[in-house]
Amino acid sequence: MYDHYGWNEHEAPQEPHGAPSMRAATSGQYSQEWWLSQLRDLHDRLVAVESWQHGTDGRGEQQATKSRRGGSAQHDISRLRETVGLLSDGVTAVATRVEHLEDRIRQVETLLDRLRSAGVRDAIATGEAPSDMHRRHFQIKERYQRLVDQDLRRLASELCPADARQWDRMAGGMPAARARSVAETVHLLFAPAQQGAAATTESVLTALTERGYATEGVEPRLHKAVDAANGIVRDMAAVELPATLQFDVGVDALAEGDYQPYNRQDTGAPGFVVAPAYAVQGEAPEHHLKAFVFLVPDEAP
Repeated sequence: MYDHYGWNEHEAPQEPHGAPSMRAATSGQYSQEWWLSQLRDLHDRLVAVESWQHGTDGRGEQQATKSRRGGSAQHDISRLRETVGLLSDGVTAVATRVEHLEDRIRQVETLLDRLRSAGVRDAIATGEAPSDMHRRHFQIKERYQRLVDQDLRRLASELCPADARQWDRMAGGMPAARARSVAETVHLLFAPAQQGAAATTESVLTALTERGYATEGVEPRLHKAVDAANGIVRDMAAVELPATLQFDVGVDALAEGDYQPYNRQDTGAPGFVVAPAYAVQGEAPEHHLKAFVFLVPDEAP
């Protein structure tokens, strides 16, 4: 039977028999469903305690009302003192029970959090579920690919215009010249971040001009590319899971399948890296955004 407080007299104030240790709970010996059932039971008991307290408060109020209506003053005072004493004892008992319940609930919540965290980590490790950090990196990867494969490709057509015949004399002709201009621009955009600085439109424009590219009129498009690159660098650093652009990996170190062709040709040998791979720490290589590589077209027979 339960007493006033909704608690079995053989239980309170002892700990539940067989309560597992933190080590046992987190090792998987007790299921998450078991802990949830324990939490529900503790909640029900707390509700019973609060119900009893409300009932006691009500009885005290009724007794006070009777006292005001008349009768033996001394008798009413004695009854009120008894009620006050009961209330005082009850409040003390309730406080003890509530403190005990809150402590147990905190322990259960901690264990459940650990179990959930372990489950999430396992899911991420096995590839069953991505973390929020992986999703954020995925979005940054998309922006990086769009910058290299679209924005800088259009910029290259201005840096190496078709009427500048000097580019045709280079190995690989105009396609190789434009891919090379993208490679140099990528380095100018992202290399300053390795020293904790940000690229500027002026510095990149000056460097490209010194290297012989046609930079007249390219400033608006270049400014957009600089802003995009600095945003990528900033957002990469804001994600707790580290990621890098692998500038230190040369074309000779890339095996087939480790890169994507920049000039979208199915044949040809790797010539040079146009843009490095975007690699997230702990992520399998097949999930990296692969390096862009210019393929030297096979010679016609």
